[in-house]
Amino acid sequence: MKQERHLYVVYDIKEDATRSRLAKRLAYYGLRRVQYSVFNGIVTLKDKEAMLKEINAMDLGEWDKIHVIDLCEACRKGVLIIGRMPDVKEHIIL
Repeated sequence: MKQERHLYVVYDIKEDATRSRLAKRLAYYGLRRVQYSVFNGIVTLKDKEAMLKEINAMDLGEWDKIHVIDLCEACRKGVLIIGRMPDVKEHIIL
């Protein structure tokens, strides 16, 4: 059985090109945009590790930041979503 992780990725990146590249990579891994600079979704542990390698290799500006929040199963059960969520799309390749 694949070990899956529920992730939130929150970022503040100044440069449009870097921000766009990150958003495309997050979508590639199956995460969905829930706010302009917030993505969430479920990925395999292998995909999480590959995604983190890509994020760590990005050339970020001095004040840029990316938070990757990995929710445990107990924490995930406590997530309350109010409002409509976008449909889930599996591994979009842009």
